[in-house]
Amino acid sequence: MKRTTKWLVLLVVLSVLAAACGGDSSTTTVAAVDTPDTTAAAPTTTTGSTDTTVPAEPAGPKTIIIGTTDSIAGLDSADAYAIHDWELLRNIGEALLSFAPGTTDIVPGLASDYSVSDDGLVYTFNLRDDIFFGDGTELDANMYVDHLTRMLTLDGSGGVGGALGTPFIESYRAVDDRTVEITLKDAFGYFPQVVTGAPYMPMHPDFPLDALVEFPDAPVYGVGVWMITEYVPGEQTVLEPNPYYAGSAPAPKVDRIIIRYFNDAPTMAKAIETVKDGRGEIDIAWRTIGQPDLLAELEGVDGLTVGTVPGGGVRFMVINHQLAPTDNADVRKALAALVDRDEISDRVYAGTAEPLYSMIPVGFLGANEAFDDVFGAPDIPAAQAFLTAAGYSETNKLQLQVAYPPEHYGGTAADLIQLLSEQYEASGMIDVEIISQEWSTYIGAVIGGQDYAVSLLGWFFDYPDPDNYLAPFMNNGGLGTMITDPDTNEPIDADAQALMDLLVQAGTETDVDARAALYADLQEKFAENVTTLPLFFLPEHVVYWDYISADDAAATIESLNIGPTFDLHYELLDTSK
Repeated sequence: MKRTTKWLVLLVVLSVLAAACGGDSSTTTVAAVDTPDTTAAAPTTTTGSTDTTVPAEPAGPKTIIIGTTDSIAGLDSADAYAIHDWELLRNIGEALLSFAPGTTDIVPGLASDYSVSDDGLVYTFNLRDDIFFGDGTELDANMYVDHLTRMLTLDGSGGVGGALGTPFIESYRAVDDRTVEITLKDAFGYFPQVVTGAPYMPMHPDFPLDALVEFPDAPVYGVGVWMITEYVPGEQTVLEPNPYYAGSAPAPKVDRIIIRYFNDAPTMAKAIETVKDGRGEIDIAWRTIGQPDLLAELEGVDGLTVGTVPGGGVRFMVINHQLAPTDNADVRKALAALVDRDEISDRVYAGTAEPLYSMIPVGFLGANEAFDDVFGAPDIPAAQAFLTAAGYSETNKLQLQVAYPPEHYGGTAADLIQLLSEQYEASGMIDVEIISQEWSTYIGAVIGGQDYAVSLLGWFFDYPDPDNYLAPFMNNGGLGTMITDPDTNEPIDADAQALMDLLVQAGTETDVDARAALYADLQEKFAENVTTLPLFFLPEHVVYWDYISADDAAATIESLNIGPTFDLHYELLDTSK
């Protein structure tokens, strides 16, 4: 039976159909960030002197170390589609528009302003005249257009072009050196939100037009506040200020940000608790510390703050509609009927996870509980009937592989998949084989649609509109659902066609009430088709020492200015040690 939940979702409900830039372009002149003088003064000695004063040690680079259990899947914004990759890209890059720190308010980015044609199809973005990569190369509109070409045409494992580019863009061009014009396929009113994402952040012109560079050699230059000066996958990434940055973001307060990678949340928690010379081994622990016992332990440490980010992520199962056995609709419905979300929340997350009955979380326009309406899970007799219809029985059990990345979603992912498998096997008609795979390989296999029939993913919005909780799982292969062709976006059957038709209608509807009704209808059909299988919504946390501070002029300072968009702005961080 479904639990009646009291949602604490703090996401801002956005039914914004057209947003405007919040201000004029910065005309700040290029100003290199001062580099602290780290030259050591040579000690001087005088024969016979009685002065035994020891010269002070020269101060090293002012550094903040951030721990994470995430890993780098790719650093080419034309294909990268993982949250940690986007965090790095958003710090070294800048998109046409941006979100103000801690909010979902759209502000200027590379574009100082933009205009929209009367029919809502043509967007004209005017670029600032002071945009430089970290090596001093200036960006112009032709370079930006080249980046769009790479994003829209290169076929990588991330699939970001198929999710956030080709569904929207009909054509594009450089009108002149400072003006980019983008023509849309339909009048998507939320397109200004789309162009805040990492795919709309240009990579350096040295990146080839005809090939992705998932792991470029350092230094990696973007047009944002920082540049990556060193990275070793699985170990650490080092960022230093872009000396040529002249946008509206403030100058960094520290000389270096080091991202240190951990295999699991308990090891990262131990690192932030370990103090040496007055500092933690790491200064900040960010994301995937979802284990209630770990959070309780860290909250009890004097000097540590556990901040809850206003927002969170969805966890769901990708159901591949073109691989056996989930190419059978009755099998998909059986899996949906067997999930007990309350049990998952209670046993794995101590009640901190909110059961989710639609991909669109409560608080967003049109959100409902379609999966509960359709399946009323858990309902074992109904699941057995679906399995019988699919040709399975207690003596001819469905053999089901369930895949997940053991390190990517914190220390609870294994427990989650184990419990989900038990719920499937409770039907008496399913045998589950659990498959674990390292993240950077796993994500490509899931999205590629050739390996796993059922697999775990998390989702956090690219732009705060209900469209972004449905469209990515339908367009161009649907990030592994395969209800459309990855190359042509053609629906695989009549049910998929109906979903796609509704998606376009909802995305282009300008009346808010009518749009909400369309999303309600779309969610019902999405559930009946079991396009994906939503499980729960989980808050994220950031843990930091009391000598670390954020910008008190920006929103959500208690979570280090990390707001609903999940952006951690490194330039807003400071340390007193």
